[in-house]
Amino acid sequence: MTNENKNKAIKIIEKLRLIESEIFRLSSKYGVKTVDELDLLIKKGKLTEEDAGNEVFLFDYLISEKEILEKELKKLEISKALIWKNLQSLLELPKLSFQT
Repeated sequence: MTNENKNKAIKIIEKLRLIESEIFRLSSKYGVKTVDELDLLIKKGKLTEEDAGNEVFLFDYLISEKEILEKELKKLEISKALIWKNLQSLLELPKLSFQT
């Protein structure tokens, strides 16, 4: 992998990490996993649009961005399942072991 692609991959992985943490925060806050579930809470009256505010749109945006970033990683031949192992390799970090 070229240095340019390594740099691109590192930036994508970092963005993905931030997006996933924000998705997790919103999911935990409302007890949902998808935007559709959040919309359903609003439709059922368990949550008002005022309570959710712009977070419904933010949640939807973050999910879309996550999908885009995952496609970009796939183009760079970086497996989502091995993303942290790949990041360690891209950053050329030593492989740590807790076994003696």
